[in-house]
Amino acid sequence: MRRSSSPLRRLPQVLLVVAASAAAVAWPGGAAATLWPNVPEQIARALTSGDALERRLAATRVGELAPETAIRLIQRGMSDPDVEVRLHLAGAAVRLRMPRAGDLVIEWLGEGDARLRLAACDVIRAAPTDRSVVALGRVLGDPDPHVRLAAATAMGAAGLPDAVSPLLGHLDDTAPEVRAEVARALGRIGDARAVVPLIGKVQDSVPEVRKATARALGELGDPRAVSALLLALQDASQDVRVEAVTALGRLRSDDATSAIADLVTASPGAAGAFPGARPSDSATSSNDVREAALRALGRIGSDAAVKALLAALAKDNPAAPRSAVRDALVSAGAAAVPALVAALAAAPSANAAAGAALVLGELKAREALPALARGMQRGVVPLRHGLRALGALGDPAALPGVLELLGDGDPAVRAEAIRAATALLDPARPDGRAVDPARALLVDPATAPDEKLALVQLLGRTGSPRAQAALLPLAKARSTPLRLAVIEALGAARAAGQLGAAVDAALLAALDDESADVRLRAAIALSRVAGPGSARPLLQRLTVAAEQDRGALGIALSGALSRADDAGGASGAKAARDASGKGLVHEVAAAIASAPDAARDALIEGLGRMPGQAAGAALARMASAAPIDDRRKIAEALAGHPEAAAALRKLAGDPDPGVRANAVWSLGAAGDKDALPLLVPLLKDPDVAVAGNAAGAIGRAAGRAGQPARAAAALCAALPDARPYVRANALAALTVAGARCDGDAARDLLARDPAEAVRLAAADHLARSGADDDRRALARCAAEDRNAAVAGRCARAAPPRAPAAGAEDVVVFVVPFDAGRGGSVRDAPAPRAPFALVRADGLMRLGVADRRGELFERGAPRGPIRLTVPAPLVK
Repeated sequence: MRRSSSPLRRLPQVLLVVAASAAAVAWPGGAAATLWPNVPEQIARALTSGDALERRLAATRVGELAPETAIRLIQRGMSDPDVEVRLHLAGAAVRLRMPRAGDLVIEWLGEGDARLRLAACDVIRAAPTDRSVVALGRVLGDPDPHVRLAAATAMGAAGLPDAVSPLLGHLDDTAPEVRAEVARALGRIGDARAVVPLIGKVQDSVPEVRKATARALGELGDPRAVSALLLALQDASQDVRVEAVTALGRLRSDDATSAIADLVTASPGAAGAFPGARPSDSATSSNDVREAALRALGRIGSDAAVKALLAALAKDNPAAPRSAVRDALVSAGAAAVPALVAALAAAPSANAAAGAALVLGELKAREALPALARGMQRGVVPLRHGLRALGALGDPAALPGVLELLGDGDPAVRAEAIRAATALLDPARPDGRAVDPARALLVDPATAPDEKLALVQLLGRTGSPRAQAALLPLAKARSTPLRLAVIEALGAARAAGQLGAAVDAALLAALDDESADVRLRAAIALSRVAGPGSARPLLQRLTVAAEQDRGALGIALSGALSRADDAGGASGAKAARDASGKGLVHEVAAAIASAPDAARDALIEGLGRMPGQAAGAALARMASAAPIDDRRKIAEALAGHPEAAAALRKLAGDPDPGVRANAVWSLGAAGDKDALPLLVPLLKDPDVAVAGNAAGAIGRAAGRAGQPARAAAALCAALPDARPYVRANALAALTVAGARCDGDAARDLLARDPAEAVRLAAADHLARSGADDDRRALARCAAEDRNAAVAGRCARAAPPRAPAAGAEDVVVFVVPFDAGRGGSVRDAPAPRAPFALVRADGLMRLGVADRRGELFERGAPRGPIRLTVPAPLVK
């Protein structure tokens, strides 16, 4: 569902989300096998056995133990006389990212068995120390090239300046793969002493070495490398040329603009070859070189670079959803706007004008609106592309010009005009200008059915009472797609007075529709706009409804209760209580006591969303004697009641991990700095959902209290945790709290952590720094990370921008991906399904869904949310 962008309202959203899992979902209680209590003792005894075979077998099982126990056994066993035992323990140390493990293997670097020397390099790479990295220098001359390669890799990963001199001494290693790795290591370390020696390697006889050298020179960012990189643009290897032009882009060298522009305009294969080099058999094509050149011009962003990019627009396809040329101009940013506006004022080709308009739209360059409008009026900018640009521009001042084209004779132009007008409207800011032209087309028999659906959405986005009055008669349309669209549009904004009551009545009637899709859509609409007077009728219907209706009624009731006070009227209003003198809170609580399981979660959630202390007190009273499923939901619902924080603290110690996980997460929303002493110990809770949520809660609570130092003290200590989601949430929580760990912990996690979630969180964390070391780490990640999602996040990392204003309540239904059914999506939400919800601020909420397969997230920051692999499936 589209999420409202207004900061003025908090309208609940309902999302049907598929759990992103490549395996069958593991349910609570059956996620993983556990070790018998005596197994750690058995393994410890076996490691001291006189039988080498028994010690080897025990060493293979050390990784199964709790991290604290495993680390202790590894420390004892690293000096075992048996090579196989030591190799197994080294592997466990790498997997556990054992702190300071590098110091334990320094002596291995002098062992006669090459396997031990290789293992030592791997351990030092995973857990480097200053002593161990310096010690690697002596094995750069090892007779085995694999050991030399591993040593160079570890030295580069550590990033220690003391490694520069030994590495420079081996730039001429006899093995080309070692020379390439030495160059990469020097680039990673970022020491300027390496620039001149690396310039000499641009003419190495092996393409892979030249490629690594070009990349390293780009990472070093020294302008002395420009001439050598310009020479590399003529290399016979397309891979080398890509790295060279990318490096010049990183250097932002305007002196290279002319040569880079030639790569954009050259026909495939036209560039000259590097003297004496053999043709490359790389899969990289000349088109890859051209796209790299475009990106480099965008990074340079000078007048000459923008001019070259504008020339490339003439051969670009504006109908393509994305293009390398347009992306490059967007990356040039505000510096490109004057040239783009000037291009529209001239007489460009249709492609160039369309491309320039689209770029201005993506840049949100509102100052370009007059030029865009004139270009469309003159026929310079094709209407379809101009409308697309105006929609992306997001300036409501463009709406009148867009509305003029709603009735254009070209169906493609009409469709784009409807899309643009819809994008320019926000139901939280009512705007009736689009109502009359849209309504006229909607009732026109000549209007195509698909256009009618789009017009209904447009009318909903206006937020205008006149639009809702026009939509109401269509709420019972025969066409199911049209009826669904109308119901969704009626739920876009709350109407007042008699019109609001009429909308509520129409949506309530739709809850009786025989179509499940219609009932669900009506429930979602009611949850967003139903007046508080609808709460009692919905409550009554829920308590007597047929089983198949309770899901929809629960969604609707939860939203209606969020706008009702204890008397059942609007929040803050004075309204009469019922005849018994008891308020709505009492009615909901009484209904919970007698309701079947299918309705209890909806009622508890609704009570949690009700404003006022009475609702919080009712939930706190129920928590003490409720069954497990109720306690889980109560712990979630109390996030909206800070006055009941004492009940949440008690639930945070509940025997059930699902209850603890929800309580801890809710403390992040409702707790203050006084909750931090309770949350910090929970970072070590044996349940990953509890520990991960504790990290997120610490970041949120400390951030609100303005205490980043307290957040750092707790969260930095959690970064070595063996559980990926705890590490990831600790990083995201540091970002939310505005805190930072000493040293290069986040850069280390970005470079070496095996978990995608951790590296994504590290990329977001480093992007907010702006420090040179962090920018270099992100650039290396973008170029080298084998995971496309991580590399893309690093490439798109940017300095912090103000977050989208406001927050909103979100309902998510978890529909697991079921590998056991051939990789299909299940037909319905799964009760008590484990989930991992990733919010727009990067924090993950972990736990299990309620008895409906639902979770409620209060006050989610505006932006995209998604489900990722549940914690029980992550290793």
